[in-house]
Amino acid sequence: MSQKSDMRMWREAGKLAASGDCEGWQAIERELLSKGFPRAKLLLDNDRVRDKLDHLCKSAQEKRADANRA
Repeated sequence: MSQKSDMRMWREAGKLAASGDCEGWQAIERELLSKGFPRAKLLLDNDRVRDKLDHLCKSAQEKRADANRA
């Protein structure tokens, strides 16, 4: 795979995390694989990356919940 494909995958991972639709990195990995990013398992095989994605997902979900309460 090319570096451009990896960059597209990282952008997509960020969008998925920021959407609030994913519970965490595992859901993001499944989505990426289903969208044709076969290197998702390899590129997300890092605890720091996983923690960051989990944090982004949680923050997005909290923002969504706050907006729904308003």
